Amino acid sequence: MSELDPHFQKKKNTVVILSISVILACLGVYIWWTNIGQFYEKTEDAYVSGNVINVMSQVSGTVTDIMADNTSSVQEADVLVQVSPVNAELALEQAEANLASTIRSVRNDFASLDQQKASVDLAKIALEKAQKDFKRRVNLKKNNLISNEDLSHYESTLTSAKASFNVAQKSYEASKTKVDNTTVLTHPDVLKAMSALKAAWLTLNRTKILSPADGYIAQRSVQVGQHVSAGTTLMSVIPLKNVWVTANFKETQLGNLRAGQTAILTSDVYGSSVTYQGTVKGIEPGTGSAFSLLPASNATGNWIKVVQRVPVRIVLDPLALAEHPLRPGLSMSVEVDTHNAGKPTLTPLSGTQAPWRTAVFDHNDDKVDVIIQKIIKESM
Repeated sequence: MSELDPHFQKKKNTVVILSISVILACLGVYIWWTNIGQFYEKTEDAYVSGNVINVMSQVSGTVTDIMADNTSSVQEADVLVQVSPVNAELALEQAEANLASTIRSVRNDFASLDQQKASVDLAKIALEKAQKDFKRRVNLKKNNLISNEDLSHYESTLTSAKASFNVAQKSYEASKTKVDNTTVLTHPDVLKAMSALKAAWLTLNRTKILSPADGYIAQRSVQVGQHVSAGTTLMSVIPLKNVWVTANFKETQLGNLRAGQTAILTSDVYGSSVTYQGTVKGIEPGTGSAFSLLPASNATGNWIKVVQRVPVRIVLDPLALAEHPLRPGLSMSVEVDTHNAGKPTLTPLSGTQAPWRTAVFDHNDDKVDVIIQKIIKESM
């Protein structure tokens, strides 16, 4: 074939162009990887996680009302379930009566103490009189002015007066120990009755089962008419405003992952058109298999290496989360920017996580204090 053949020349030019294109593409990939690509770690093994708050009954009883069902939106302190309050109301009435009775009983103890003190004073006077009478009779006996029988009579009277005084003194001391260093309102029996009344009032208030947080209802299992025991799980509340993403990276990808790095996330629900800005909060201190119920044992002869995955927690931008809410269990795609991988592996995020807390169970005692003060006023 002639070198001047136009078809041959055309093929040669094509090969040259393709070769140059491949070289340029490889060079471009190399430059991209060197400057950008190697600083990103991706995974499709990522899922939305969240807090699943179990709503439990704190008292036993029969369910009379259910105010929320699955998918219902609830606010903190909303009433979710009503347990029959009849037994709790009766227990509260009994506790009120017991407090009133105890106050009156303690008042009687104070009054009895005064009575016992008066008895001691009377016994002391009688003893002093018997001592004086016996002493005079002893002097008379020395002068043979009275008989032995009269002296014996006054001696018996003195012995009886001593015994009466000792009995009165011991009785007074026994009564004094019941009320010593106390008042009616600080007496242990009264304080115990007050505590029982507060406990009964608290039990009555707990017949209304409240939502511990803002969120959505899921896994409702309770039914009207069902008898529930204390500790029975009735439903769950999931606060969707506080969900996060658990990304399971391969152990070969962890070398440059650090707390505080930024991440771009997409959800299968909204597609690639919606992206979330996230921040790596931390890396779990073990692989998923290490925390399983039955960790794998590799001390066998037939061993095959399996690349392990480590959960990485990523927090999401709350504004984007509010605009496009996510639900626990949804799949996510995660890409983490590892440019700042020079930091120590265990570097924490600045600041600390605010502790989770609910004020639902912080019962205000003002109402029960009003009841107690009314009983005290009527019983004093």
